[in-house]
Order: sequence, then C-alpha cells, then structure tokens
Amino acid sequence: MMIGTVRRGLAVTAWALVGLVFGVGCSRDARLSGQKIRKATVKTVTHYGITLDEKASPEQVAYVMLRAIRDDVSAGDRQQRDAALDKQFDLCAANAIEERNTTSTSRDEYIHGVVYHWAPTLSHYVADFENDWEKAKPRLVRRDPKAGSPSAGGLPETEVLMEVGDPTGDPNARAVVIIWLVKDSGYWRVTHPGFDHEHRSIPTGIVSE
Repeated sequence: MMIGTVRRGLAVTAWALVGLVFGVGCSRDARLSGQKIRKATVKTVTHYGITLDEKASPEQVAYVMLRAIRDDVSAGDRQQRDAALDKQFDLCAANAIEERNTTSTSRDEYIHGVVYHWAPTLSHYVADFENDWEKAKPRLVRRDPKAGSPSAGGLPETEVLMEVGDPTGDPNARAVVIIWLVKDSGYWRVTHPGFDHEHRSIPTGIVSE
C-alpha cells in the first residue's frame, strides 16, 4: 500500500539524517562541547501526572513527549529547558536507538544527538500541542504496521498521529505529526518524531485502540 511505503520511507529518511548529523568516523562531535550528555535508560517514569510504566499506552507516551517538547521550545531559561529535555530523554527508546548507531560516536552522545533534535523538528507546531491529557486523548490516533511488515530490530512498533494547525491559521499549512515508537525493554518508547508529508489530515480508516 502506498501509505505504508511512504511512511516507512520517511522513517528511514529520518534515521539517515541522524547519521548525517554525526558522520561515520567521528569519535566526538565538537558541537556537543558544553552540553549536558545524559545517560538515557528505559525505566518507569511519571511526568505531568501520568505514570509511564510497562502498561502505559503509546498514546500516553506520545502525549507526554509532545508536551515536553512544547515546554522545551517555550522554556524561558536553561534550567526550564534542561528539565524539559530530561523528560524527553526519559521517553526515548534508548536501547533501540543505540542499536541503530553505525557511527563511532559513543552511545550517550549518539542518543543525545537523536533526542536533542526532536524539539527543533516539531517546534513550528508546538502551540497546538495539548497541555491536558483528556483534551489530547481524542486527537492522538494509533496506527499499527500491517502484519508482515518489517519491524525495528524485531521489536513491536507502532505510530501515533496527531493533526496540528499552523500558528498562522493557514489551513494549507496544517500537518500530521507522527511519533514512531517501539516496545523497548517492555515499555513503549519513542525512536523519533516526524511528519506525514502526504497528508494534511489523518487518513480515514485508522482506529486508535
């Protein structure tokens, strides 16, 4: 199906861009100088009143991730931004991301480079990200891969989609945000965000569980 082919191609493209950020053979990215390099782990965390344990849904993880990105972009100082970034690192599929590191960059630096670019990727639309789970829930739509589709390193995977409006109000600038997630160590966690470049609204026939 064309949609499935396109969305999987976009995921590959996003990961290819991550590789370009670091470059094969670069043992230390000079742009990381002075930045806080976190040691990301997959574990139970509670943010914005939602506990993200092994029972948490992909939609809950996506909501917390989008809210943390909104806080990141709107942060008034370094302390607030670091707090928002800490949440994003808590939500990353650290082990799955590490598996995709084909550079000589260390684990922590590679994961840092992936997660650090989440907010810039979605920053244009953060004004339309919800600050309340009950309001966000009906807007978040889960899209599971078709049976037989290749998975990320054999891990269960899914996508969460949300329609977002452009801050200018231009209907032609609406977009569909996609959050790619995998089941990492028993937890739904995010590998990366992006956009459905084929649609300005969520395609019909997708049912969120």
